[in-house]
Amino acid sequence: MTEFSDFENRITAAMDRITQAVAGFSVETGPSEEQQEMLRAAEEEIHTLRQALETEHTANAQLRERIAALKALKDKQHARIAQLEAEENRLRATQAADRAELDELIAALGPLIEEQSHA
Repeated sequence: MTEFSDFENRITAAMDRITQAVAGFSVETGPSEEQQEMLRAAEEEIHTLRQALETEHTANAQLRERIAALKALKDKQHARIAQLEAEENRLRATQAADRAELDELIAALGPLIEEQSHA
């Protein structure tokens, strides 16, 4: 934002120089060569500064678009991460249930294996 302030200050200064030059015009003779040169220089500076300001506005608009796209991507990734975490939790719960079932089977088979090994 300081660049915009700088451009605005420079444009204002150039406009002030134009105002001073115009104020010094004589109605009968018109502007002097020096005044005309000052006006041309100020007008050129204003034109250049306005172009630079427009370039900055365009660049800032493009940056805002990129930021918005990155935020949308970030939000999409966060949603996907949440889905994956939910899926992981579901799989862990299933795995825990399967482990408990296996532990029950092993516990039930233990006496049978013990019995077979003694027979």
